[in-house]
Amino acid sequence: MKLRNLLSIFFLASAGLSQAAEPAAQFFVAMPDSLVPSIEVNRRKDLIDLFHAGQKAQVDNKLGGTTAMTLLQDNSLTVDLSQQSQMALHLYPTDRGDTLIALVNTVYGPAADSRIRFFDSSWRELPASKHMRALSTADFFAFPDSLTNTQKKEILQTTGIYLVEYTFEPDGSLCARPSWEKYLDPETFKKIEPYLRKSITLRWNGNKLL
Repeated sequence: MKLRNLLSIFFLASAGLSQAAEPAAQFFVAMPDSLVPSIEVNRRKDLIDLFHAGQKAQVDNKLGGTTAMTLLQDNSLTVDLSQQSQMALHLYPTDRGDTLIALVNTVYGPAADSRIRFFDSSWRELPASKHMRALSTADFFAFPDSLTNTQKKEILQTTGIYLVEYTFEPDGSLCARPSWEKYLDPETFKKIEPYLRKSITLRWNGNKLL
């Protein structure tokens, strides 16, 4: 009986340590429910423990579907909230000695549409403009001098809406990729493709993604 109790204590302690192993995991557990309403705290802990155990890190969510953790590192994690949505988190150390949380939510419909938000270590939201260079549709185009301003304007208007997918790179940089190919009809996309940049990479300088 004593041995069984000791083993139970060991496994419980191991689970607690696994949940606290990575800073990203700690912030994921402490995340306000309003930011991830489909996964309650205990399910978030289950995802972490399953990932650490080398098992398929997948749980049922409140929407009746499944949620899976696909990446967990010290400063990053990625969770497929559903088949059509994903959440990624990255921690940035600042020049002030604190931690900035960058949170990306992406919806695939089927074109990827990402939104990024920033928080302090207490999950208080911070102005995005202070921590990331603003990107616009025009930033994803490189036009030759032969095009007139009117032609450039027409091409930009063809995109319709701002559709960009944000992903965190292993070195912490943020990669922004345009996703109009899955939004526009093939003929329209062909017209803008020659001028379209494949991606834009923003790098952390200790205070802002530039």
